[in-house]
Amino acid sequence: MTAVVLVGLAVAGCGSTATAAPAAPGPSVGQPLDQPLPSAVLGASLVSSSGQPVSLASFSGKIVVISDVMTLCQETCPLDTANVVAAARSVQKAGLAGDVEFLSITVDPTRDTVARLAAYQSLFPDAPSNWLTLTGPAPTLAALWKFLGVYTEKVPEDLPAAKDWLTGRPLTYDIDHSDEVFAVDGTGHERFILEGAPTINPGTPIPPTLTAFLSAQGREDVAHPDALAWTMPQELQVLSWLTGHTVQSTGDNQ
Repeated sequence: MTAVVLVGLAVAGCGSTATAAPAAPGPSVGQPLDQPLPSAVLGASLVSSSGQPVSLASFSGKIVVISDVMTLCQETCPLDTANVVAAARSVQKAGLAGDVEFLSITVDPTRDTVARLAAYQSLFPDAPSNWLTLTGPAPTLAALWKFLGVYTEKVPEDLPAAKDWLTGRPLTYDIDHSDEVFAVDGTGHERFILEGAPTINPGTPIPPTLTAFLSAQGREDVAHPDALAWTMPQELQVLSWLTGHTVQSTGDNQ
């Protein structure tokens, strides 16, 4: 699934030179798409970490970046979230925070309560205002992820059980899930998808609490990312294409 952008060439003024809009991401970046989200998905009732009701329709006219997340994920979610937050900061510093919204939506609504999402978000100091963490009723989220093609399955926790980074209690189950980042344009069309665990760029730290919580596989994903893993600059390339404005990594994503 892919993120599409409404872009074009800047109109040349008298005596000026036309400037080409940012190029569309190539096939090595991810999968492009142009699929309208149904009204049931756009209008699905979600809630933010501050307890405010939210729906995708709330952001009509904006580009929306959706990532699936679980606060008790020990592998890819901390990497995904670190990159998403870094991208949100870069968008904010480019003066486009009002045009692009980043939504990290849980695949584990039973445990990921409003309070827990707030605690997770607080692990990222000075979290950008254009990044929200969301939960909602389990049937609503199941329908959302089914439409977007995100696989989820409740499975037994590995033994010995890891301890919850927030409560210190042993975990009792896990959620296997696929990892995708979706870009939706201002008209509610799904336009681009980045798949799998990302590469973490230098200057894009994972919070110490989540670093300590990583499993052996999670640490391996950080140290030796897959050759096909997506990167934060690729995410910014997608957003540059969608907004029609070049968004660069600030080099200061902390």
